[in-house]
Amino acid sequence: MEDGLLALFYPLTEEEKAIESGKAPYGWIADGLTLKKDSFLSEGKLISVRANTRFIAAPAHSHDFIEMAYVLNGSLTHVVEGKTITLAAGDLLIMNRAATHSVLPCGRDDIMINFIIHPAFFDRVYDMSGMDDSPMRRFFLDCILGTDDRPDYLLFNVGNIRPVKNLLENLILSLKNGTPYKQSTNQMTMALLLRLLQFHAESVRSDLENTDIIWRVQQYIESNYRNGNLKDAASLLHYDYRWLSRMVIRKTGKTFTDLIQERRIQQAMYLVRNTNYPVTEISRQVGYANSTYFYKLFTEVYGKTPKEVRREAKTTVPPDSG
Repeated sequence: MEDGLLALFYPLTEEEKAIESGKAPYGWIADGLTLKKDSFLSEGKLISVRANTRFIAAPAHSHDFIEMAYVLNGSLTHVVEGKTITLAAGDLLIMNRAATHSVLPCGRDDIMINFIIHPAFFDRVYDMSGMDDSPMRRFFLDCILGTDDRPDYLLFNVGNIRPVKNLLENLILSLKNGTPYKQSTNQMTMALLLRLLQFHAESVRSDLENTDIIWRVQQYIESNYRNGNLKDAASLLHYDYRWLSRMVIRKTGKTFTDLIQERRIQQAMYLVRNTNYPVTEISRQVGYANSTYFYKLFTEVYGKTPKEVRREAKTTVPPDSG
């Protein structure tokens, strides 16, 4: 599909032809401007794509929308809050909404697709993704929405991750073609994309010292919450046990054990609501051998017993491990 996408975006626009020939003014936005979603998203639209304008710089600016940039071909250079980042083909840059950034001029063969996303688009995306209220979800959400103590950007190299590339390219094609009644499909595609990205911590870089470490810890917890522990995580991730313990507390405000327990109880809630497993089996599945302790902990966290939650949910879904 990549060649087909390039064929869509490679031909020069009339604006680019004018810029290349020197017949258009150099500069399309004022320095320091905050770009508004209403200028890029027509009424009722929550997401769109546009190719980066070649041969011209985008001066330092910020947005009131969420921007993701995906490089189809060549390379481009961003400057995010003073930090220079060169993106190559297959790189996906997700920017903190509060970050100020600029883009340096690029050549004819440098094709970057910008996703312009209304924050409301993610309301349903997170419901669909199955990320629920896990530590990983909050970490990712804070990065996107612009929480002060989160990085200015997350940079994923997804060039060799075929499922992620396929989802990105399908989403671009759907948005480029403007197929009607596609919003729910686009949200589902984005949900699957975010779900996959959280399992590829090895592909992420960011601007904050040690952010990558916490991302990897969160990924470890996502995969090992049933029986994981800090010593095993430290060994697997090649960090000193005591140093990693301090880093987790410093960056998340919680201990490693807190994060594990939080993820277990969140998964337990999913199973209580969406399966018919007995509570003792759910306790075992999420990592608690003592079902009495699990029952007490669940009730403390949610203010209701598992049976009360299940009664309210009136679950009819067949057993599923989630």
